[in-house]
Amino acid sequence: MNEDSPIYWTHLSRYEACGQEFLWNHGWGNIDLGQGPGKRKAKPKRGSEHHAVAGVAVQFAVEKLYNDELYVDPQNLTARMEALAEREWVRQEGKPRRFIDYDEARKSRSEMITECRDAVRGYIQTMKAHKLLGPYARAEVPLLGWIDKWTAVGGIADVIIRRDDTGLTIIDGKNTRHKMKHTDADQLRWYALCFFLSYKKMPDRLGFVWYRFPHGSETTEEDGTVVKETGVEWIPFTKEDLQGLAARAVEARNGMRKEQFEANPVPSHCDFCNYESVCPERQAQRNKNSANRTPSQVEGIAGDGGFSDFGM
Repeated sequence: MNEDSPIYWTHLSRYEACGQEFLWNHGWGNIDLGQGPGKRKAKPKRGSEHHAVAGVAVQFAVEKLYNDELYVDPQNLTARMEALAEREWVRQEGKPRRFIDYDEARKSRSEMITECRDAVRGYIQTMKAHKLLGPYARAEVPLLGWIDKWTAVGGIADVIIRRDDTGLTIIDGKNTRHKMKHTDADQLRWYALCFFLSYKKMPDRLGFVWYRFPHGSETTEEDGTVVKETGVEWIPFTKEDLQGLAARAVEARNGMRKEQFEANPVPSHCDFCNYESVCPERQAQRNKNSANRTPSQVEGIAGDGGFSDFGM
């Protein structure tokens, strides 16, 4: 990346969490991290991408549903989408850069493909229940705008739908097993910001669609409560929310320009970082925490294997 590159949600969220992780994942300017100026840092090991492959496969089928207008043939829609998801899974699996560790996934190849087929079938249920179709209904919609003359922002909306009764809806599909646990509502608000900057219009609704929790299904919570799923989590938002995100983006861009890429080791975040094992700050933190533990704690662990140009 460089100072002319648009900021996407992944960039902002990573930079705010840990400047060093952002730098190592995306590179910056002429900084050489071992692979040449501006290139990302080499990952110490290849992590399993089974979650990413599943998400790509499901979203591919959803994209075809809208952009190829598969919905005009409702009788064959389910079968076609299931076949598309499976085909995309196989295609992704065959890419040299993809790595899937079935031991880490704790599922067989056939089980993962079945989950993808189930997910697209569930999306059709949710789509019908919430009428996620309209005169305009497109997937993988690019959004690009400027907060000020120095800060470009972008995003790719999973689905955008316009209807007379519900207005304009932006949907983001999630294949997670945990609703909202690792999902930040500001991601959808970010798409709303990008949409506003692109079209000078506020969307009417923002929603996460849970592929694994389709409309009409039942889920048993940890306390035994049975929940009737709606398939969609509608996210509230205001102009002030979007202004706040815009201010954060401007602040982040200014920090990037100044090459402020400080490490911020936080265990809950570092656990998901590809570079945890080679991060000096994180390893120093771990060593300090280990030294501060009492003998009983150690034994227990061992035993358990102003942006004036933004006019809204």
